[in-house]
Amino acid sequence: MTYLFRVRRPSLALATVLAVLGFLLVTAVSTARASKRVEAPRKTQLIKLIEDRRSSVDDLDKAVKQLQKQVAAAQTRANRRSRNEASAASRLDQLSLAAGTTAVEGRGLVVRLSDSGRQPPKGDDSGAYRIHDSDVQLVINALFAAGAEAVAVNGNRVVSTTSIRSAGDTIVVNFRPVTPPYSVVAIGANAEQFGASDIAGRFHRWVSLFGLGFSVRQASKVSIPAFTGRVAITSADPAEPSAAPSTPTSGGSH
Repeated sequence: MTYLFRVRRPSLALATVLAVLGFLLVTAVSTARASKRVEAPRKTQLIKLIEDRRSSVDDLDKAVKQLQKQVAAAQTRANRRSRNEASAASRLDQLSLAAGTTAVEGRGLVVRLSDSGRQPPKGDDSGAYRIHDSDVQLVINALFAAGAEAVAVNGNRVVSTTSIRSAGDTIVVNFRPVTPPYSVVAIGANAEQFGASDIAGRFHRWVSLFGLGFSVRQASKVSIPAFTGRVAITSADPAEPSAAPSTPTSGGSH
């Protein structure tokens, strides 16, 4: 009896182990199959999600490239507009300078004119001993001919529409009376060219003959205000280059 029991005991234990292993194997296979069945839809969904994301990334990449082209085109337009605006601003500055609507400063000439301090001899024309509106005009014309870019008389900017007239014994510039001594300031005028002008030569003679005040000095910095009057001209064409006009002096005795 004992011998038989010893033989069967290992067989029972082995059978038990094999049964447990079989059960575990079946369970594992079942679990694996179930996992595959569960994971299959998830995998399909994951693959679809990846494909969708890839498509979205491609679309976004195309959109970025399109936006980059639009930005480059906008920058080109902005640069072109900036150049046009800069050119227009430069042109406006030139026109403003020519029209006298901008205050300027720089190196220039200061021409000082004043009446004579002498008592005119009896029988002489007393007008020869005074500065007249036409004298101021001649000096201004000579300064422009010498390269002046801006001119002012006693702080009154001279522009293309400026009138210089006499009202009795008073000179009127831009309808504003000015009193002697008359300070004619010019920016950009060449001192040698003005000194060689006919009007400068005349004034040197008049200084000797009648005692008129006439002096010219160079200044490293002078200021000329902007024209503050109304410009009635709405359009104009540039004149052909020509010699500076000559205006006869009203004082015939000079």
